[in-house]
Amino acid sequence: MSMWGGKMSDFRSTFINQEQLPLVIQPFHKGISKTAFLDLLALQKATFKGQLSKYGGILFRGFPLCHADDFAMAVRCLGLGHFVDYIGGDSPRNKINEAVYTSTEAPPSIKIPLHNELSFVKYYPKNIYFFCEIPPQAKGETLLADARKVLKGINPAVKHRFIDKGLRYVSCYYHRSWIMDALNKLQPSHKTWIQVFETECKKQVEQKCQEHEFAYKWTKNDWLEISQERPAILSHPDTGEQVWFNQAHLYDFSPKLLGVWRYVGAKLFYCRKHTKLHQIFYANHQPIPRADLYHVMDVLEAQTITFPWQRGDLLVLDNVLAMHGRATFKGMRRVLTAMTS
Repeated sequence: MSMWGGKMSDFRSTFINQEQLPLVIQPFHKGISKTAFLDLLALQKATFKGQLSKYGGILFRGFPLCHADDFAMAVRCLGLGHFVDYIGGDSPRNKINEAVYTSTEAPPSIKIPLHNELSFVKYYPKNIYFFCEIPPQAKGETLLADARKVLKGINPAVKHRFIDKGLRYVSCYYHRSWIMDALNKLQPSHKTWIQVFETECKKQVEQKCQEHEFAYKWTKNDWLEISQERPAILSHPDTGEQVWFNQAHLYDFSPKLLGVWRYVGAKLFYCRKHTKLHQIFYANHQPIPRADLYHVMDVLEAQTITFPWQRGDLLVLDNVLAMHGRATFKGMRRVLTAMTS
């Protein structure tokens, strides 16, 4: 064990905003070793788990983490759960190693609105982690919000419609298409089902759909449609607190989400039903009023928390309590992510 001994008294806890998200853990003195930091994570995991359940997120800043392997090792030492793959997720990401992905390959000019990771699937990750390998030149923050406060901010009428009716998410993924490949070269956006399920075998895709309780069907030209019915809110498994836990607003390709020109392009490009990347309905297949989805987006905007990344930052989020997104940015940005359940 290192000279630091993994004692909390060797580190200071602060906040960088009035919302107290995230809690910031820093060493009192410079020169702490990587081993000392890993000792801290391993020996104080119960403390950190309790802090996550209270605040929703912890930012470890000023520790000697440099690359993806350091990141994965830190997550393992924290011991909040086992690593999970990004099965069923459709954000454009590259897999770095067995446990780590790039956070997103979406173009810098696109803002990714707040959401809970994989809230549209039954077996969602309990925690999500972000590691800043290269901070952006400007902006590029990972946006945060307290999902408890978001729930309180939703208009009661909208809230009850979402709760009473439930949600049905529908996604479509292609196999091989030179048109789709050309689109993705211009702007990574629409993944193949091979990328979504990390296999080229259709039988393995079907097996993974069954394991994750996705409804699925093969459609024209070897496209795959998957759908899930999920609730709009969730109770935290440990604290019992209710949170807004859905991403219906991301499944409606609206002008407010995409911007006018991207919206027009999406309407033209996805003119055939079996090729539409996303669709959202109530569980009874009725459409959700766009005004309700816009209201949700306004609440999320009002609850958004930002802070600038620093090289080596490790952000740990309780995926039920804390929502995340990404601001637009300039310059090179490399933020990695991992998930545990």
